[in-house]
Amino acid sequence: MNVLVIGKNSYIGNHIDKWLTNKGHKVEQLDVLTDAWRAFDYSPYDAIVHVAGIVHRPDCKDWDLYKRVNTDMPISIASMFKSSRAARNLKGIYVYFSTMGVYETVKSLSVSIVDENTTLKPESMYGKSKLMAEEGLSKLQDATLQVAFVRPPSVYGKGCKGGYISGFTSIVRHMPIIPRAYQNARQSFIYIDNLSECVRLIVENYLTGVFCPQDDEIPNANELFETIATGIGKKYRDSRFLGLLMQLISFIPLVKKVYGGIEYSRSVSDIDGYDYVVVPFREGMRRTVSI
Repeated sequence: MNVLVIGKNSYIGNHIDKWLTNKGHKVEQLDVLTDAWRAFDYSPYDAIVHVAGIVHRPDCKDWDLYKRVNTDMPISIASMFKSSRAARNLKGIYVYFSTMGVYETVKSLSVSIVDENTTLKPESMYGKSKLMAEEGLSKLQDATLQVAFVRPPSVYGKGCKGGYISGFTSIVRHMPIIPRAYQNARQSFIYIDNLSECVRLIVENYLTGVFCPQDDEIPNANELFETIATGIGKKYRDSRFLGLLMQLISFIPLVKKVYGGIEYSRSVSDIDGYDYVVVPFREGMRRTVSI
């Protein structure tokens, strides 16, 4: 298949490119930082994987920017892709990377699960712009254009930008004892190879609908700390007493950031008939944090 990745040289896009190329597909990437995408010929491609977007940035309050990049652009590209393929009497599949943030449920220090009954009610401009894109893209779907929405949880892997796993790793390296607390708060993760395999299955089989992929394990913060400690070769020690102290300061935002979680239920993350977990969680984390 000929596959076009929208969002050149992004971490996720580069890995999907490499993964699909290794599986025998021809992959190209398109830079959308300029307006060149408006005149681009999308007709040669069987599939488009759209990973470009303005991510959640607390410092950015520009709704027009979020909407222009996360909503209007993908809808325009999908429309041009659809018409160009239809002109050649060919079909195509459009894979749009959305976010876990389209759901009403938020990170919590207790159980917080997204399942089939969870309301779609994003709080951030990022989540709102992504959900609007999903709604617009859904209207384009027909026999010519298949549409798939990928709503990944926290993505990790070697060299992944962002401070989530690096922050946890720093804590493990520098704290001799980790507070043991909030065991019921679990966080879904997806290793980059598993995410790339999920995309491959969607593209090759023209799967449609919403996909919420995650690893084979859903760890709480202490299990994550322990897995990281194993990965960097450090002995792990935790303390229930320090955990009780942590509960006394639960009002501090940093506590929720470290110990809070939000997880997908298995019922929404499983894909009937397919298995995209090619690397177990603990092995993926070892590959990520090892030197």
